[in-house]
Amino acid sequence: MTHDASLDRAPAGGIVLRWLVGLRWAVFALLAATLIADEALFGYHVRYGIAVPILALAGGLNLALARRVRSQQGAQSALVAGVVALDLVAIAGVLAASGGAGNPFSALFFVHVALAAALLPARTTFALAALAACLFAALFALPAGACCPSHPEHGAFSTHLYGMLLAFVLSSSLVAHVLLKVRRALDESAAENAALRRRAEEASRFQALGALAAGTAHELGTPLGTIAVLAGESQSDPAASDAARRRARTIAEQVERCRVVIARMRADVRADELRAGVEVGEAAVRGVAAWQAAHPGVAVEVRGDLAPRRTVPLDAADIEAALFALLDNALAALGPSPAAAGPIVVTVGDESGAPVISVEDGGAGVPAGLEGRLGEPFVTTKAPGEGMGLGLYLVRTLIEQVGGRLTVSARQPAGTRVALRLAPVDP
Repeated sequence: MTHDASLDRAPAGGIVLRWLVGLRWAVFALLAATLIADEALFGYHVRYGIAVPILALAGGLNLALARRVRSQQGAQSALVAGVVALDLVAIAGVLAASGGAGNPFSALFFVHVALAAALLPARTTFALAALAACLFAALFALPAGACCPSHPEHGAFSTHLYGMLLAFVLSSSLVAHVLLKVRRALDESAAENAALRRRAEEASRFQALGALAAGTAHELGTPLGTIAVLAGESQSDPAASDAARRRARTIAEQVERCRVVIARMRADVRADELRAGVEVGEAAVRGVAAWQAAHPGVAVEVRGDLAPRRTVPLDAADIEAALFALLDNALAALGPSPAAAGPIVVTVGDESGAPVISVEDGGAGVPAGLEGRLGEPFVTTKAPGEGMGLGLYLVRTLIEQVGGRLTVSARQPAGTRVALRLAPVDP
């Protein structure tokens, strides 16, 4: 998050404008008060015909800015930069009409340089600092100024003022640089705190889901045991056909898989103790095969480097569960006629040294408005009643817990690509 972007949002943008309006009134009031002081105390000839219209014009623009504040419109970086630039020109105009570079209130240039450094991007800040330095330097060229090459009688004072110009350039550059560094550090800290809060909220939701899953696992234990007994009896029934025995064996295998998942849901162990590491290619092939056993009519192609050579801090059940969720989503995206949209493609490979598993479908793709939100809890592309939006969220949470990342992108010419970028185990 950049500080520039923060100006465009309410209420922060409105606060910036309110303070900017107040600062401008203070600067203009000070400039107006110094006109009399310049003439009475410093002996400068004040050209009121120039200074007063400039102040009046600046005051009118500030009234317009105050009206924008009352209408609750936020501040934009371009608006703030434009206002600061106009103020610098107005200050230079008033100083030019009241003593030029010799006017001690030329220090007001510094106020706006510091303001720019506190609010605006680095390039804009240094551009405004350069504008202030150029306007300050232009005051030395005034024929009627207290300091210029055509007035050698002011030699010592002239040298002093040129030193002030150099000091202004150096100090404004230094202050702008330091303030920008401090602001960047604060922005990074704010972004890190926001990420920590988001992860804490997600961990809380995940913990609640875990409690729900543990209760569900307890309730499923008995019916799964009954199904396993019936499947075993069907396999040993001499009157059963070979096809019936095969179906009973598949049922028994899937019940055993459910028991493993339930045991993992109920186990009170740390994730790093549970996940000893697994070879990606082998686990992906087993996961796809298990999913296809439950969806025999769906075409799935497995591509890429399937050699079991990259180990990740997950176990086989983790990868299989993640693939089950992604393949279920891909099947739902294909609609009522999955064969017409082509096969689901599962690719295993490496990207920049990290193992990646991707699942691609040729469905309708990600609906407008949900780009970047898939993977959040209860965000789903399915019709109401067909999904809760938790599958992709659980996969993303699982992958991120071990240092990985889940990405969702469009597939050309149509469809969606979901990629699991996994963190390899250090050898």
